Amino acid sequence: MIRRRPTTISVLLIALIVTPQIAAADSGKNDDTDQVVLVNAASKVGAQAPVAKIKRVFDAKGMLLDVPGPVDGMLDGRNLQVQDMDALRVAYVNQEFDKALRLVEANETRILDSIAAGDALPALTELSQWRGLIAAATDKPDEAVQWFRVALRFDPAWMLDKKLAAPSINRLIKKAKKEDDQSGRLKVDADPDNATVQIDGGKPQGVTDKIPLPAGRHLVVVSAEGRTTYADFIEIEANKVARLPITLEKESPTDRAAKAVNKSISAPSGEDRLKKTRGLSKVLGGAKLYVFVEDGSDERVTLRVYDIGSKRVSRPFEIDINSSMTEIQSKVMTALREPMLEPNQTLIIDKLRPRQWYERWYVWVGVAALAGGGALGYHVLTREPTSVRL
Repeated sequence: MIRRRPTTISVLLIALIVTPQIAAADSGKNDDTDQVVLVNAASKVGAQAPVAKIKRVFDAKGMLLDVPGPVDGMLDGRNLQVQDMDALRVAYVNQEFDKALRLVEANETRILDSIAAGDALPALTELSQWRGLIAAATDKPDEAVQWFRVALRFDPAWMLDKKLAAPSINRLIKKAKKEDDQSGRLKVDADPDNATVQIDGGKPQGVTDKIPLPAGRHLVVVSAEGRTTYADFIEIEANKVARLPITLEKESPTDRAAKAVNKSISAPSGEDRLKKTRGLSKVLGGAKLYVFVEDGSDERVTLRVYDIGSKRVSRPFEIDINSSMTEIQSKVMTALREPMLEPNQTLIIDKLRPRQWYERWYVWVGVAALAGGGALGYHVLTREPTSVRL
């Protein structure tokens, strides 16, 4: 078992977060608006071209809040994504398996160190797949089965790319789909006592009991309030107890930032996310304006503006990533300038309550007619409602 100790960070990073970076935001590079923090809350968009292009829009306007690299990687999702994928694939195809394994290990270390920032399972599933492929290519079929099994624990719907699915690999994956009949147990001896443990992305549970697990490798994440998160793969042997003695260190600035990012991106869009983003604002020294990537694909993304200062949320708006930088810039700037909704002005659908007489459209048509005719009637019928009740 390789212990991955929680990453510590120096006082220098605290200073970077709290003083010069935020001082630059407070002074403002743009007189019309505050500095903007871009947050990627759409895991399927990842940290690829769409998010990078939106960042360039704000950066070109001098509006992007400058934060230290580790925190920036959490905000845009890079820290929880597999990087150098092309290099990894080329190394594997060229049978440079030592190089491919080094790339896998480097990605794995970074992702596990940033695991408090969000959902790491998609990236770890992909890396487990590559570990399995490398093991199979180096005549280690049993190890390959173990790693394919890990990928399936993380994502039961996982399937190997057909281009990589040689018949011999498919046979190993078929074997991996049947969980190991043998089992062992895990005992986490954690400090503090109120720490919780998650196994393979499951629900947090207490650390007081010995946890039965199928034999093989499992992702173990130990966390506690005010402490730095621990994450690593633990080997469970058949009919044995694997003991993990762990003292969680005092929460570092990066781990505090990671947890704040995770809470904001995990919250439902709208008022709930606005509330959670206030915690992120404290970590970032009081930054007020946040643009969240809330959904999307490689072609289009949906954005929403959250203003911590005025406690308002914008309507969602969509960006076509294939548009020119000028077009994207214009749409983003328009959204920032438009008046934003109050949190309680988001669309409400209340199917249980019947409409009252004064809420029916024909009543207001009559009122409009009595009040002055066509122009007023047109205004009443076509104005944008602040809420909708059915």
